[in-house]
Amino acid sequence: MSAKSVSAPVEIDGADEHEIQRLIIDILDENRLMSLGVNREDGWPQVTMVNYLRQGRALYFVVARDSQKFANISRDSRVSIAIGGGAGQKAPVRGLSMAARVSELLEPQRITELNKLIWSRPAEAAFTPHPSSANVAVLEARPQIVSVIDYTTPPGRRVLVRVIDDWRVERVPA
Repeated sequence: MSAKSVSAPVEIDGADEHEIQRLIIDILDENRLMSLGVNREDGWPQVTMVNYLRQGRALYFVVARDSQKFANISRDSRVSIAIGGGAGQKAPVRGLSMAARVSELLEPQRITELNKLIWSRPAEAAFTPHPSSANVAVLEARPQIVSVIDYTTPPGRRVLVRVIDDWRVERVPA
């Protein structure tokens, strides 16, 4: 799905878990950039933007091994991720706020598979990471809690879900 197309609205108040799951995947696939919040050693949060690729439940991204971001994630794998917004000036705002755990991907065969997937994408869906160093780490984020924010129908709605298995979700009681 291109970054400019938006799927049909889902009324999340009455949506079942399958509809919420579809909405989450649609939002992830409509976007390629995420804000990544990590915990710094001094206790202050650090937020940066990174390109990502979704495959199954995982979000993959690349960082420089000599970066503060990599040091922070190596020390504490808990991260916050924000994805979304309006796909254009007149597009409704919808997005995701996620709590996730990150781990480094070390298997050369899996990294090769991801590279093939990245390069097979159409040019308009380009995945173009720009780490500050040639020495990079491929990281995998696995969301555990997702808040879906949807303003496609005023006044806007949100739902909080726990991610189980490969994007199967269950509502978290309010």
